[in-house]
Amino acid sequence: MVDKDTNKYQRESFRDSILRQLQEANESLDDVASETGFASPKKREFVTLEERMLKEEVYNSSNPIFIDERTGLKRPRITPQQEEELSTDDLAALIKLPSRSEKVLGTGTLSTPLIEDTEEFQETKREARKEQDKHMRSTRKKSKNLAGKIIAIVVLILLVVGSSTGYLFYKHMKSEAQPYSLTDTSTKAIKIPDGASTKQIGQVLEKNKIIKNATAFQLWTKFKSVAGFKSGYYNLSPSMTLKKISDILQKGGTEKPIEPILGKITIPEGYTIAQMADKISDNVETKSTKDKTPFTKEEFLSIVTDDAFIAKMQAAYPELFASLPAKDSGVTYQLEGYLFPATYDYNKKSTTQTIVEQMIAYMNQNLQSYYATIADKNLTVNEVLSIAALTEKEANNDADRRNVAQVFYNRLSLDMPLGSNISILYAQGRLGQKTTLAEDAALDTKLESPFNLYLNHGFGPGPVTNPSLAAIKAAIEPTDNDYLYFVADVTTGKVYFSETAEAHDENVQKYVNDKLAADSVDDAPEDDEVRTE
Repeated sequence: MVDKDTNKYQRESFRDSILRQLQEANESLDDVASETGFASPKKREFVTLEERMLKEEVYNSSNPIFIDERTGLKRPRITPQQEEELSTDDLAALIKLPSRSEKVLGTGTLSTPLIEDTEEFQETKREARKEQDKHMRSTRKKSKNLAGKIIAIVVLILLVVGSSTGYLFYKHMKSEAQPYSLTDTSTKAIKIPDGASTKQIGQVLEKNKIIKNATAFQLWTKFKSVAGFKSGYYNLSPSMTLKKISDILQKGGTEKPIEPILGKITIPEGYTIAQMADKISDNVETKSTKDKTPFTKEEFLSIVTDDAFIAKMQAAYPELFASLPAKDSGVTYQLEGYLFPATYDYNKKSTTQTIVEQMIAYMNQNLQSYYATIADKNLTVNEVLSIAALTEKEANNDADRRNVAQVFYNRLSLDMPLGSNISILYAQGRLGQKTTLAEDAALDTKLESPFNLYLNHGFGPGPVTNPSLAAIKAAIEPTDNDYLYFVADVTTGKVYFSETAEAHDENVQKYVNDKLAADSVDDAPEDDEVRTE
């Protein structure tokens, strides 16, 4: 290669320099082609400016090749002055800029031959663009589908985990809400501080092993909308349910701890002392018949017949025992009718005597507001309790009790005997036992006993049962009527009242005898079913 005078070239304008270099390059190519014998006058190879510049090293270090940021292709570095000297056509002829499709396809380089922008080429570019768009849409669709599947799986996992967690939590809380112990019926004196929150109360109960879980207690009370717990000392048992504990805490505790309750004794309304003696050993706090109280029948009967104990009670409750029948008056038990039927708690300090004292105290408490009324009616407590005891057994509801009580008072006012079968059954020691209607109809009304109120006038020696408060109220405040007789339908228990013996006989025939004759009632009724009087 012949050395060139580069100083001469530097004095040329940039445009002249480029045109001259192209001309020399073409001439050089023609010389090479003629020497090798491959020259073709009709076809000439296109050589890019970059190739020629690199091959001939026509640019010095002050004008190197660089990457054009606009096109991403190599091009000679030129100054703005030099660029102005080149026309648009010159630039287009010297440097091939890539088309949009070439950029996308990655085919735009300075070394790529110039392709004629024909209709066929344009169609190719459009097809390529469509294929690319289609590919991109397909890719986005697959991405969306994949994302949707992933989201669905994640949501499903969260639902399964959430449901499982919720179920396990519910099952755990349900278990924690059960009584701490189903077998431990002992009680403890638990103090609930003043102003304690539900959470704090639960913590106290959990600490004392009354409940399993303080949180379960708090959630249960919130779910049931239970509130209004009061401070104080409470006797609570591990066998109690959350509901029972909540009910107790709402009632209010005591200022000082009291002995824990060991059990309960229930005396039903209308029981006689003989029946009470059988019931005194039954602990109704548990369902087990083997769980007995520490009290015995013998101890109970010994206390209620003890003269010293009765004298002590007369001194303690003078209004209640002001008309207590004498021991030799014909009564079986002096205290019959004076022991209030109710449920009584007992603890370690309880004795048979303290239980009987509680029964007497409860009777005095319930009669306290009626003592003045009884005196105004010219009645005694013993007389009221005697009428109440009969009324308890002769009627099944308050309305009938008030009418029956008035029937007895109407008979007394006419000096008629009370004529109650209940008193004869008591005299026979059968009150409280099962009897048939036939046995009731065949009662010995000629029985020699102060309690035979068919033969003896008046109230009788004393009460034949221990009446309920409802029966006592009926005896104190009866319904005003003119009835002298009553009979109850043996099948329904409905009481029919009448003013004359003739009307009463008709009712007896209709509601008792006819039904007995038809044998419509075969089962033996309880002794406390309504009688014919």
